[in-house]
Amino acid sequence: MGHGRKDLLFYDYIANITQHALFDGVVMVTIILNALFMALETDYNLKYKLFGLFQIADELFMAIYAMEFLMKVYVEPWLYWTNGYNVFDAFILVISFVPVFVYGENPNQTLYMRIIRLCSSLRVLKVVAFIRGLQALTAALFKTTKSVVYVLSLMFLLMFIFALNGYYYFGDPTTGDPDNWGDLGSALFSLFDLVTLDGWTDMQQKLDDLGLVNSRIFTILFILICYFILFNMFIGVVIIEIQHSTKRFENDIQSEREASLAHKKHAITQRQKNEIRKLIQSQTGNERNLTKLVETFKKSLRHSDYMVMEDLCTSMSFTDLYLTTLGHQDATVHQLQQLYAEALLILSELLEKDLFDMEQKAQKGRNVKMSEQKCQEGGPD
Repeated sequence: MGHGRKDLLFYDYIANITQHALFDGVVMVTIILNALFMALETDYNLKYKLFGLFQIADELFMAIYAMEFLMKVYVEPWLYWTNGYNVFDAFILVISFVPVFVYGENPNQTLYMRIIRLCSSLRVLKVVAFIRGLQALTAALFKTTKSVVYVLSLMFLLMFIFALNGYYYFGDPTTGDPDNWGDLGSALFSLFDLVTLDGWTDMQQKLDDLGLVNSRIFTILFILICYFILFNMFIGVVIIEIQHSTKRFENDIQSEREASLAHKKHAITQRQKNEIRKLIQSQTGNERNLTKLVETFKKSLRHSDYMVMEDLCTSMSFTDLYLTTLGHQDATVHQLQQLYAEALLILSELLEKDLFDMEQKAQKGRNVKMSEQKCQEGGPD
């Protein structure tokens, strides 16, 4: 992206800064400190005592966010806007700067200023752009939007039908419950309580006290359809998409690791080839001795070098599969050990019972013999 620029040196300098891990670390620390100061600012007494500190800290945070934005836009003026997280950061940054220029000029617009301050608090969400796991989760939630809209639309249609029926059956001002079912809005709100199972027993008890015993069928049928089926379907759709997104995220991480290892292997092999080529070229006719060449090459090797292997057992996929298999084997062995322990416990109990029965029989036999001996000894008398 730096081709065609006249300020290549400065461009490379800024690009190296924005691509360094320390740059992201500084922005992350800034976001965390900003969130901490926002939390402390909610204490009125603390805000009154440290008002100047909060003002300086907020201006410092805004300066860091603005510097990050300008540096990234300078490095990638067009590619920056292709990332949705960058667009969101720019939007939050613009919203955060509005109070700086508006406050004091239009003091009557207090409501609008509160809304702007509320939007400014969204700058904490900048942390999503620096954590790939949160990005995967956010993408999964956006991908479920279509399915979620279908489920919620079906739920709303059923709630509308049940709300009309609830209004007709339970909304009579004299014999019904007009507080909960007196109009369509109240009926929908009551059905929302039933969907969330929040206080539905009190609502049903009120209908029972009014003599509307058949209302139990209405309540049970609505809870079965909208809560146990549709509401759990909504949760299931989100969970399934999150699982798929997590699996894709893990596959991407695995592919990046394998690509990084392949790049390292290629770099090591290329460096060793270049060193061997230099050694061969440096040798003259009589000095081109293979043993001496090998010894000289050994001296160029480093202990920190990776060992380039092409065997299947050294690949990341095989290692991951092997470790997973070992984990399953450990779990199986643990379950077998528990099974053996239970079997030994049962066998020991059976053995103790058999030994006790044998001892009882032996005791009975000794008692019988002693009785017979006493009878024999006392017989002649």
